[in-house]
Amino acid sequence: MKFNFIQSLDFASLLIITSSVFIFIALFTSHKEKFKTFFILRLLVLCLLLLYLFNPVIKYSTNKYSELPWALFFDNSSSIKFHKSPSLNSINLGIDNFLDQLYSKNISFISHSFDTEVKSLKGKLSGSGQTTNIGNIAEYISQNKNKLAGAVIISDGIPTEGVEPSLAFLNSGLPIHTIGIGNKSSLIDIFINSIESPTVAIKNDRINISAEIQSIGDINDRFSVSLYDDSRLIASKYVELYGLGSKSIVNFQFQPKSLGRQKYKIQVSSVSDEVNISNNKQNFDVLILKEKYTVALFTGSPNKNTSIIKKTLKNNNRIEVDHYIKIFSNKFSTPIKNFWETSYDLILFENYPIEPLSPNFIRILAKKIISQQSGIMILAGPNQNNKSLEGLSIIAGFQIQNEKTADGDYNYWEFSDNVPDSENLPPLSRKFSITSIDNNTSDIAIYESGWTLLARNINRKIRSVIFTSPDINKLFFYKNELTVFSKIFSESINWLLRSGVSSENFFRLNRDYFQQGEMAYLSGTKVGHEDDSLGFYVDVYKENKFILSTNFDMNMEKSIWEARFRTPNPGRYSYNVHSKHNKEIVQSTSFNVLDSQIETSQVFLNEKLLKEISASNKGKYFNWNNREFIFGEMPQKGKQEIKANVIIFKDSIQLLLLILIFICTEWVLRKKRGLL
Repeated sequence: MKFNFIQSLDFASLLIITSSVFIFIALFTSHKEKFKTFFILRLLVLCLLLLYLFNPVIKYSTNKYSELPWALFFDNSSSIKFHKSPSLNSINLGIDNFLDQLYSKNISFISHSFDTEVKSLKGKLSGSGQTTNIGNIAEYISQNKNKLAGAVIISDGIPTEGVEPSLAFLNSGLPIHTIGIGNKSSLIDIFINSIESPTVAIKNDRINISAEIQSIGDINDRFSVSLYDDSRLIASKYVELYGLGSKSIVNFQFQPKSLGRQKYKIQVSSVSDEVNISNNKQNFDVLILKEKYTVALFTGSPNKNTSIIKKTLKNNNRIEVDHYIKIFSNKFSTPIKNFWETSYDLILFENYPIEPLSPNFIRILAKKIISQQSGIMILAGPNQNNKSLEGLSIIAGFQIQNEKTADGDYNYWEFSDNVPDSENLPPLSRKFSITSIDNNTSDIAIYESGWTLLARNINRKIRSVIFTSPDINKLFFYKNELTVFSKIFSESINWLLRSGVSSENFFRLNRDYFQQGEMAYLSGTKVGHEDDSLGFYVDVYKENKFILSTNFDMNMEKSIWEARFRTPNPGRYSYNVHSKHNKEIVQSTSFNVLDSQIETSQVFLNEKLLKEISASNKGKYFNWNNREFIFGEMPQKGKQEIKANVIIFKDSIQLLLLILIFICTEWVLRKKRGLL
């Protein structure tokens, strides 16, 4: 320890000090019995003030020796529990024995587990980690290398996320040993990696399906790949699989026979030792359309709804409309003979009939509808009443009730699924009061009074729809986040025609379920609006909570729209495809995200990586069965810390407080003795 003054003494300072001492001695000699306490306090204050004046410095140092621990990192990812040898239970027993030997050899250590992140080891390994990020260990070592003697990584060496470990561990500055767990041969897994197919096709046209089959593990055999239409086998082929992550392409070609969204499945045969057979099959949809749909539109008297309905139908280039406008009692704008001679996919009655149709007309119409399997849609008009639909309502599967309705009496209503919110919907008047004839009817929208606004019916494969308000034109001009007119009219047309023509674009994910963190690919075929040139975007929701959004890009080579996004946490999600032209929802479809199983597809010992990590950091690699030999490579290390300490009296707050205490004490004593 050293003691010295920062300030040097000059003559004036020395004179002041000497004079002060002599004066103090003289006063103390003459008054020491009476004021002894005050002299002591003043002497202490004087000494402290002198220390402040000359600012002496005390320097001293302390030595401290501390042991440096070894950092142990145990792999807790899912792949650890899938190794046949050693088992997870055997690994946990081996870890307990390993730690006990470290204690017995007085080797200081700290234990961690790692998967997606590095954390303190608490209890036994569970193999619950969804991914393996070995690069995080390198980051931890870099941040704490001055506090560690070295590191030991116990793992199977299979990184499934993060940076390339062999690069992350370069020049860490510490010895890093590795212990490899598991067998070098991988578990076997065969799965359908992706399916490429058109999202829209024409009935009886040949369509091409391509499936990418990937195999992992020690495989070298032929497997069957089958294409199903629901449960009906369409085609089957054999493919040679070689494992080790190799991929094979299987192509199918067939002619769809049914209209609408048809569900197909591709399935590959499995093997007895396969780790996961749920990914051996994938479902996908293809929208099968007719080249043209013919619609007969009957109008009793043109009104505000007529032009809107006709324009909406003609905007779709797959729909051909024959418009029959009633001119006289037995005459239409288009000869009625043309109607009887033409096969129609849909017959739409708009403000027609105004007067009840004759029984003979009803009878012939019913035969035509049944033989041609035509859909029926009835849209209430301003010139109709309950009697207008006598006879026709029975064909459509509805029954008219004699409930009087007043013109101009508007009622609030809502969709059965309450989407969108009923508070935002405009009130509508009611023209017809209907009930269903059988249990094949479903109400899509209802009035607050309980009467039906929009209903659908299926009877002997004949589909029918009725809209009981004459105010559908109001919905056409009503806009909100979900276009109500589209939900009422366009979706009804789509349902009646058994097709997706109402949405012109049909988009599909490359799989019907995903693992967490996988990339999902969404593609769609452009069918026909000029406005689609502006493009599309997709929003992803989970239980009505917005998750993410991304834009589509046009693949010019394949003439399809494509988008991709990384799947979030496990759960059931839905995606909404929007047109950039009017923000309208083109399609809404659900999909599932499962817990990540990426670990299960890579279960083997990657000795190469573990040896590279050890070799680049002055460490050694050991197999799990030879782990006891590592103790000779783990010497106990420590570090000596020499700390220099400096005490400067002028900077001491404690010294200043002490002076104030002495002065205050003297002041209190003087006041008690009456000296103030």
